[in-house]
Amino acid sequence: MHIIFEEHSYKAEDVKEVLKDIGAMQDVDKNVNITYVGYFYSETVKDCVFILPKVLLTDIKNEEGKTIEVLADIEPRDNENGTKKYITPEDIISPEGQKKYLTDEYRKFIYEFAVWIFRALSVYRQKKPNSHAIYYKQLPQSGRGKRHQANTFLDILLSLIRFNKENQDFFMFTIRNMHSGLNKINWTKTISKSQAVIQDETPVYLDPVNKKRQINFDEELFIIFFSILRHINDKYGFQAPVNFQYELISKKRFEHYLNGYGQLRLRQIKYKYFSDRALALWDLCYAFFESTHQLAVNTDQKEYLLAKKFENVFESMIDELIGDSDIPRGLKEQYDGKRVDHMYRYDALIRDDNEQTDEQIYYIGDSKYYKSGHKLGKNSIYKQFTYARNVIQWNLDLFLDEEIATRDMTDDEKADYIADKHTDGYKSIRLRKDGISFSTEGYNVIPNFFISAFVYPDRKYVEAENVRPSGNAKRPHTHISFQFENRLFDRDTLILSHYDVNFLYVVYLYARNKQAEKATWRKQVRDIFRDEIRTVLKDHFIFHVFAPKPETYADGYIRDNLKELLGKVYTPFDNPEIYALALDKNMPEKESRALLNKLEESFYIIENYALGTNPSRDLHQLGYTQGASMKVDPNDLALFAMAEGTRFDNMVENVLKEGKLGIALNMEGTVLQLVEGFTRAHYLVIHNKGEKQQVFLLEPNGPSLVSGSQIGDTPTTKKNAELYLVYPVRKTKFYMAPIDLNLVTQGGNGYKPQLHVLGQMIKKD
Repeated sequence: MHIIFEEHSYKAEDVKEVLKDIGAMQDVDKNVNITYVGYFYSETVKDCVFILPKVLLTDIKNEEGKTIEVLADIEPRDNENGTKKYITPEDIISPEGQKKYLTDEYRKFIYEFAVWIFRALSVYRQKKPNSHAIYYKQLPQSGRGKRHQANTFLDILLSLIRFNKENQDFFMFTIRNMHSGLNKINWTKTISKSQAVIQDETPVYLDPVNKKRQINFDEELFIIFFSILRHINDKYGFQAPVNFQYELISKKRFEHYLNGYGQLRLRQIKYKYFSDRALALWDLCYAFFESTHQLAVNTDQKEYLLAKKFENVFESMIDELIGDSDIPRGLKEQYDGKRVDHMYRYDALIRDDNEQTDEQIYYIGDSKYYKSGHKLGKNSIYKQFTYARNVIQWNLDLFLDEEIATRDMTDDEKADYIADKHTDGYKSIRLRKDGISFSTEGYNVIPNFFISAFVYPDRKYVEAENVRPSGNAKRPHTHISFQFENRLFDRDTLILSHYDVNFLYVVYLYARNKQAEKATWRKQVRDIFRDEIRTVLKDHFIFHVFAPKPETYADGYIRDNLKELLGKVYTPFDNPEIYALALDKNMPEKESRALLNKLEESFYIIENYALGTNPSRDLHQLGYTQGASMKVDPNDLALFAMAEGTRFDNMVENVLKEGKLGIALNMEGTVLQLVEGFTRAHYLVIHNKGEKQQVFLLEPNGPSLVSGSQIGDTPTTKKNAELYLVYPVRKTKFYMAPIDLNLVTQGGNGYKPQLHVLGQMIKKD
């Protein structure tokens, strides 16, 4: 087998003979660069040529400081002059070079890897029959033509499968002849060798002699052959049928055959066969156990299976193994002409993984078919950020007011938009959620990542540890784009990660094409991506959760403190009263602590929340009860008192300090009527006629009458009044949506305390 590497630049003279049959072109520097992956049979060198993916190569700097391509993860050899000899693609073009520079283990890996690549290309060709990414011509038939050294495992497996397909009549005819007459009695041998018992004047032979063979070598060869077929079906995912009900060699014993006994046993029975097809079958079985055996193959036609753009095959493999096929229109094929490689719905990053709700988010992935150690370019990074921005806008459009969203559309565009909005599943994911009643203006975090490939140093196909972060301390695998610092839950904050998948296992899994195996790995790798991206978040942010205390009106608090909390707060849980808080690790500790201390006045807080867990139990232990936080009854009355200028700030400060406020009563009016109405108020609103306002919750035991001479340090709406109605106030600020003060300030004396129904005055913006 001759070996060429994809996209490696060879000198034309080194590969002229090997690549002659596929018409490789040289550049002006007389170099040849092959962009295929796969294999073909070369009549020129009378051997198969296998073009390996570039993933098996890496760039290094040699001792002269020059960048060269070498085989990844193969230790260099020591030259006699003390220099290091790295194994380059040129070294192993020919079988002789492979024997000289490659270990037996690596050569065995190459033979098996050829089968997996063939299977992957075959599956891709089957799934995408109209794709122009694959060049294919049928392999030659086995026969008695010219011979060549078919020392590729691929040739042997394909020949075995083809023999099974084309010789069913041979198997049937041979088996029928072997078993015909087995139950007939050989009367000559029976009479001469057995004694008869006379019964009713009739001889009866108790031990008749049947026609049967003691050793059937044809049948043993068939058993070995069908056991080989079962082995390659199980291991490589081929679909070669075993149509005859033999008791095959056990899988454990077959390992003994693979380790040398198969060759020995076949040599022992070799000269028992005379027909051409029986001999051909023996050749194939022996060649399976000894890959350097001669095979008779017609060479009067070319054979090849080549991917001219293996990045398309790699993308298809990854999408088949992790992506969803039912992504709504406009997400994967985006309206600006961009196309996302992979997209699927899965667990949101900041949520309780054990919640019953199916809270999901879009995951956006992009395949990068690079050789080992290749760096990402800025162009790819910015394109990937654009994909995420398009997804966010697409999702927001679904929840826009239909009349506003379609006002500039044509009739056809409007029809498409309306159809999209009402399609099942389109609204199953919402990237911007509201709090209990008023929005936190936070956006869910969208997982966004690159996928490239790696190969383990020992070239293992393993089911575990098949995904790892790409990069190191010098080249981090995370990129963050933002407009404002310390705002994770912001539509302009996008995090992009880079992961490598085990290339050999991906090829193996895709090539086997077994749905149960793919489904199992899909679940595993999605969990891995979710957990890895959570690790990225934890590397940059500290997460906390908080829930309102009984006297706290949470939405009002968020609205009143939105400048401090914007982009830091989101409601990802089933219970909308529980908020997530993300603080950048680069934020000064003093600022973080000040914000947490302020929140603690009105909320129960769990610091250092672990993503993916349920914070409810810990919050309940602190005293939180769901639904117990303050709700505004729209029929409740509020008492409005005005204070302008510095007097507003002083009054708010003193009310918090003293826990009460004295409302001056006008003794010239009907005092009893005022007292009767004012005693039903639930809230105290101090305002300054404009947007400045502060709400307090009044204690339920109601106000009391206090004379001016006894008022003391109690803050009042007017000094030196004869009588005050003193309201006990909870020493906690009460937050709610902005209140429309038009009803309070229009007409009359603005300084006169007034009663209004609070629900009618809360702004609905």
